[in-house]
Amino acid sequence: MTRKHQPQRTCIGCREVFAKDEVVRVIAAASGVVIDYREKLPGRAAYLCPRSACISKAFSKDALSRALHIRDPHCGPEEFRERLRAAMIDRIASLIGIAAKAGKTASGYSAVRDALDKDAVELLFFASDLSDGTREKIGNPVLHFGETTLFTKVEMGSMFGREMVGIVAILDRGIAVAVHRETERLKGLRKEG
Repeated sequence: MTRKHQPQRTCIGCREVFAKDEVVRVIAAASGVVIDYREKLPGRAAYLCPRSACISKAFSKDALSRALHIRDPHCGPEEFRERLRAAMIDRIASLIGIAAKAGKTASGYSAVRDALDKDAVELLFFASDLSDGTREKIGNPVLHFGETTLFTKVEMGSMFGREMVGIVAILDRGIAVAVHRETERLKGLRKEG
């Protein structure tokens, strides 16, 4: 299966060329630099790798200001990183919500265990405050996209209209690919930040 051609974009921090979906679009606005994570906003744009080092370079060399033709970005690299982290987390939560509405998730231990037994799970999400005992009961299943830990039980519960959820399985491959990509980008930003 061949991958559809993607436009290329240059990161203004490291100056490397990436596929468009590997970088983050930022635009110039009256309020300064705005992260256009969904790529819908009008205006002059530039692209950045979602890596801490690239963000620091873009701000330290004024590359961001020059690329966007603005004098003051109205934020520093740390505030920008925090905004980017928030945008990534919102995107992950949105994707999980889409999967839940489409009936492409299993939430809670029993439902996830059933989905694992049917070999229907693409990606597992564990709550950051899940007990080690529950995690051990799941074991180490072989999954296409592995597992990740990100939200608390209360945060995951709110995605499903429940008080708390400790474990969620994504059952749809396309959504799992998108969620996996976003969680890896977020991990990369956190490791360096």
